[in-house]
Amino acid sequence: MIRKPETIAFRWGRLPHWEVVDGRYFVTLHLSGAIPEQGQERIHQRSEELHRLPADDLEGRPRISRHIFAEMEAWLDRAPQRTDLQDPAIAKMVMEAIDFQQQRDWNMFEFVVMPTHLHLFFEVLRGSLKTVMEQFKRWTGHQAGKLLDLDGGRFWQDEWFDHWSRSDEEAERTTQYIRRNPEKARLVSRYLDWPYGSWQTVSSREPSGSRSGEASRTQA
Repeated sequence: MIRKPETIAFRWGRLPHWEVVDGRYFVTLHLSGAIPEQGQERIHQRSEELHRLPADDLEGRPRISRHIFAEMEAWLDRAPQRTDLQDPAIAKMVMEAIDFQQQRDWNMFEFVVMPTHLHLFFEVLRGSLKTVMEQFKRWTGHQAGKLLDLDGGRFWQDEWFDHWSRSDEEAERTTQYIRRNPEKARLVSRYLDWPYGSWQTVSSREPSGSRSGEASRTQA
């Protein structure tokens, strides 16, 4: 099913951010400094390309948005500058924060905590995407600062990459992408063996209309 929800808000930072009615959001948040300056500049250049496109360019905008995401993921995989999220205490704290907000601020369909970044796929239950993400970042960043003794240093990057799911098929691709991330990074041979994902908790919920999660777990 294709969704064409009403846009609630759109804003620019170094990256574009959309908010839509009843949106299902795929959000990637990475550690501050995890991508070197060269990578940040390339991502910013791609973002500027997107900024220059007309708002009604429905082919060019998704294409460049995918390029921005691919560029970001490539830098996170090949040139990590920080890997604090692989610390079991930090990863557990982040997972507990995700679970705490489940059914309060968001309905989390799928997530994975990677060494340098975090993938989230959810729908907002109250407030806005911006409010929910800033609240999550603030609390987890504060807790991580105490655990790592950052002494005022930043834990998360200022901005996150977000993309809203336009169909059940896209929701399924997003779910599978998140699950396969630990395998792609060669951290485990089966995603089910990675200890820092929604498959290790009871908090994840399948998007309506999707039975993929049940089937995948049965086959595994």
